[in-house]
Amino acid sequence: MAKCPICNSRKGKRQCVIANGLVCSLCCGTIRKEDSCLECSYYQKPKRKYNEVPSFTTNQVHESDVLTGYSNAIEGAFCAYDIENNKTLNDADAIRILELLIDKYHFKDTEINCDSSFLSAGFNFVDAVIGRDLAGIDGLELVKLLCILHAVVKRLTKTGKEYMNIIHSYAG
Repeated sequence: MAKCPICNSRKGKRQCVIANGLVCSLCCGTIRKEDSCLECSYYQKPKRKYNEVPSFTTNQVHESDVLTGYSNAIEGAFCAYDIENNKTLNDADAIRILELLIDKYHFKDTEINCDSSFLSAGFNFVDAVIGRDLAGIDGLELVKLLCILHAVVKRLTKTGKEYMNIIHSYAG
């Protein structure tokens, strides 16, 4: 096998359109571009790093009546959707719905990519509450609020419904 034409140190094993030959797996991952590599079997869309998106701290939310009110509206929407669906919404679902909302409001996705009709409906439910009850909120404030809620849910969940149980008792 020939050496990778990019690094010239490892064996090239993957056919690459960009390099026009066989490249090693490491170089394949570093030179990958969505527009050129979309049809390639090795291509994977980059994963979004939600923990790197701007966020409020929990103290900032607790110290602001306005932010607490916004947070209560979103958490109330989660509770209402959960009750509407016989309390089947778990913490992983809440995390995914928050990620879809962050995709829309921070990453500016025009289409929501979700294979689950339950999660899509949950996204639409919470998004409608945001549109109605948080209509005047600044875009960055909304993103920062969604991100702190995302972090809180991830921190609280252990077996599946810890966050949902907490918000049912306080915001529900």
